[in-house]
Amino acid sequence: MDTVILIGNTNTRIVWLTKRSIQKVTTVKTQGLEMVIPKMTFEKVGCVFVASVVPDATSVVKKFIPDIRQITWKDFPKKIKVKEPQKVGIDRLLNAIGGWSLAKTECLIIDAGSAITIDLVNKNGDFEGGVIFPGEKLIVESLKNLALLKNIKVSKPASLLGENTSEAIGSGIFFGLSFLISGYIDFFRKKNPNLVIFFTGGSGKGICQTTKIGCYNKNLGIIGIQAIIYGCS
Repeated sequence: MDTVILIGNTNTRIVWLTKRSIQKVTTVKTQGLEMVIPKMTFEKVGCVFVASVVPDATSVVKKFIPDIRQITWKDFPKKIKVKEPQKVGIDRLLNAIGGWSLAKTECLIIDAGSAITIDLVNKNGDFEGGVIFPGEKLIVESLKNLALLKNIKVSKPASLLGENTSEAIGSGIFFGLSFLISGYIDFFRKKNPNLVIFFTGGSGKGICQTTKIGCYNKNLGIIGIQAIIYGCS
């Protein structure tokens, strides 16, 4: 059994896995890693890997686990067809190969977290590139810079039209993001009607349910890790 530490901007997931299964997943705040990692025991596992989008947090982990192996864009088992592959977030690449290993055909990956990414993977598993825009949390934080909205608590409206400021903002964020994502999906599906759609990330399940397109998989990045560590065909 191996251990993987997946470091995201907000949360970090510590995963115990084998080639065939995900044994256990523990989620902690990325900012608190320096307190968590020293208390964990890794002696009984095969190898410890880290995949990170936060360099400072990576340094913290490496300080306590010197023999850790870092997974980078160079480990991606297919082609990365963008100008600067080294600048693509490892989370996007893990989701991409995770989605392809499940679908074995062209797929679109929507990861809705602090930021929202939409990435296209071709039928061979190659990473074609994608789109990035702010997620729910970043939009709310930006709106709170406006004087009249500083103390507004955002709530999801029951219908498209909010009946107060809180619900109106909630509609603009939640339904607005769903419409935006649906537009991208429609664009790509015109080129390939059989395109497989995957959602993942903290807000992914809700947006998937609203758009009524594709399926949600909270462990897509972990499946990508398995594909990289243990090989994929």
